Amino acid sequence: PEPPAAGGRHGSRRAQKRQGEVDLPRRSDAFEAYYLAQKLVPEEEWSHFLEVMRRPMPLVVRINRTKASWVDLQSSFAADARWQALPWFSNAWKIQHEDYDDGLRVQCSALNKAYALRFQEAASLVPPLLLDVKASDVLLDMCAAPGSKTLECLELMREESNSDAGVVIANDADAERCFELLPLITRKARHAGTAVLLGSAAKFPSQFDGAGAQVLFDRIVCDVPCSGDGTLRRRPEEWKAWSPEFAQSLHTKQLQILVRGLCLLKPGGRLVYSTCSLNPMENEAVVCAALARFQGDVSLAANMQEELQRKGLDTGVGLSTWRVSHPTERGTFFQRWEDVPHGLRKPQGSITETMFVASQEVAERAAACCIRLFPHRIDGSGFFVAVFEKSHHREPPLVLPKGKLPMASIPWRARNTSNRYEVVLAETEEIRAIADFYGLAKVPAPLLAEYNVKGRLTQLNLVNEALLRFLQTHLNCKGSPLLVAVGVPLFKLLDENFMTKLDVPSRWRPALEGAGVLGPLMAKRVLRLDLDAMRTLLSTRLLPMASLQELSDRGALAGLEGCGGLLGGCVVGLYDGSFWTPCIVTGLGLELYGSAEELGDPRPALSPKICPTTLLEGPGFVTLDKPSGLRTEDALRFLQETHSQSELVSRLDRGTSGCLLVATGPGSAKALTAQLAEGSVAKTYLALVWGELEDAEGQVALPLALSDSGGGSRYRAYIDEAEGKAALTAWRVLAKAGGVSLLAVFPKTGRTHQIRCHMAHLGFPLVSDVKYNGRKATWCARLPLHCLRVRAVDETGQPLDVQSPVPEDLAAMLGRLTGESG
Repeated sequence: PEPPAAGGRHGSRRAQKRQGEVDLPRRSDAFEAYYLAQKLVPEEEWSHFLEVMRRPMPLVVRINRTKASWVDLQSSFAADARWQALPWFSNAWKIQHEDYDDGLRVQCSALNKAYALRFQEAASLVPPLLLDVKASDVLLDMCAAPGSKTLECLELMREESNSDAGVVIANDADAERCFELLPLITRKARHAGTAVLLGSAAKFPSQFDGAGAQVLFDRIVCDVPCSGDGTLRRRPEEWKAWSPEFAQSLHTKQLQILVRGLCLLKPGGRLVYSTCSLNPMENEAVVCAALARFQGDVSLAANMQEELQRKGLDTGVGLSTWRVSHPTERGTFFQRWEDVPHGLRKPQGSITETMFVASQEVAERAAACCIRLFPHRIDGSGFFVAVFEKSHHREPPLVLPKGKLPMASIPWRARNTSNRYEVVLAETEEIRAIADFYGLAKVPAPLLAEYNVKGRLTQLNLVNEALLRFLQTHLNCKGSPLLVAVGVPLFKLLDENFMTKLDVPSRWRPALEGAGVLGPLMAKRVLRLDLDAMRTLLSTRLLPMASLQELSDRGALAGLEGCGGLLGGCVVGLYDGSFWTPCIVTGLGLELYGSAEELGDPRPALSPKICPTTLLEGPGFVTLDKPSGLRTEDALRFLQETHSQSELVSRLDRGTSGCLLVATGPGSAKALTAQLAEGSVAKTYLALVWGELEDAEGQVALPLALSDSGGGSRYRAYIDEAEGKAALTAWRVLAKAGGVSLLAVFPKTGRTHQIRCHMAHLGFPLVSDVKYNGRKATWCARLPLHCLRVRAVDETGQPLDVQSPVPEDLAAMLGRLTGESG
């Protein structure tokens, strides 16, 4: 059989892909010529600006301060020297591209899914900060996807007051992002005043209350679609396609969206216009055109720069002069509208009068109030912000409807005529039945009943009074934006194919988003767990029926009697009420009924950096002791800091610990690779598998192939006798007890996941190895596989024999087994 190539296999291909992204050409002659002509930055800063634009961008995360455990998470970031706090945003942290290894990537991804933090570029944090949002505001995010600014606004509202009295409308024109992404994002906030709409921001409808007065917004986020060349550091593949024409093509749409936003803004309200573009066509030109359109009814807020600078953010002012590029002749610019040939003017061409400086005085005043964030000054992306304030509103000259809508009516369209929302009263029979089953003296209200596209009632959503008033207004449009999601899902029907043959008193179950609302209000079917028991539930998804009484007896569970022995939904929380999750009582026990990833850990923290240690160093090689959880590539990078020519000749899975043999020179790499090809490198592993094997020893000789299913740990080995590569695994039983066996395993070849796949094929998968159908065990939080010993010959012909001590976590598992078996 062929050996693994020196330098590694699939993980190294992923690493090469990432390196290829870093090595993409990061330059564009057209970009440089255009922005030199626009005098984007002072001449003395130009070289530094370009140099920073060509570097990979640091990663920034924002910790969610509305979570109960945010202080501890903040402390864990502060304790890791790789992260730097943003001085102007107290709960945001930055890390350089080269320090963001796969271990951190996995952790931060999990924390992001659980909404303990959010990935968000530093410059993108600024617009919500400048809104000066209040807890009771009615806020519109006109172009909301992907939703980071929406969530930031909700967090700022909650930090002022946890009353959740305000309204946040997240609108977007992209159907896929609106249906698939935005509802997932906004529901993380679990705020009863949120709604997701699918519609054109430039055509957002006018709304009128029962007295005929127009409904206006206190705050508006107007982060418009743009060319995005301020983020080229993050998207190096876009350098080769850069052109000024793309920005010019967006100017009119951006102006339409801004003008519509200003029309919807309340007098005394504030709108923040922003782009991640460097181009004045999308920035100052749009702002000046809007100021001219409103003739004094709106103005730019002063002192915004000073406010940010006091916090420590290095800001720049806007441009007061700019030129418009010829659409086909590169390097040719127009200074005045009058100079543009008629054939290049809209509608024949692409240039409009609003792209030009109409009044130098207005442009200079606007430039002084606009904010530019430059990549080389903030070590981030390029960004533009302008804060508008409105002093006077002009009512539209319309004959307006008056009078209240019917109590249950919600006039906004949904996906089709069957998909709709209706107000449901607490006095209805179905709501009374839910309240009785869950021991609710009063069901939270107002409630909106949500009917799916087939017209079936499937969900009950909690909204606040302000959102209900907003949704029950008269709309001045033929067809409203689509109402995609609303409020906090409180109850959902059990899936149609779940527990259909059992007697379940109520098929309504608490929703994941509503569990925290319902838990403190319920007198029945609410359980409390201690932290360890909760973590067990989250990791295994089931607390068996036999274990519930035992947990109750030792004080790890309370409230079991409140379920009355009946199957159905319930809510489970920590004793201190800081964490809640929906569950179902089934015949098997207490089952988690929600996404464990979305719930996250009840006490999230950033784990310390994992580093390998050196077991043995010799001529041309180093054997590292790799901890579980560390990628092989990251272990290699650690060694390359002192041995620059190091390269992999073998690999260990992320979850596997133990001996990792690394060549420190090309001669040694060649020699060790040849030994691997001959099968003369002897490896011994320890493995814990489910089941008690009858034979004392055996072997598996079945060819393996790989499937790539995408996502994180995406590769999965499988038996393929037709086209797979030869693979041979021998094993010997060391101990067995309690349905588990401890094996010494001797892989004779080095295929990806060889031991895991072969043992699973025999019907004895590794404990907690879910990828290969090994069920999780509460006592096994890692992959129980350890490379105990490696024997080979070094480049001088001397024997190489190294052993790795069994790590403490695995030793504790083995102690259970060997202690029971004697």
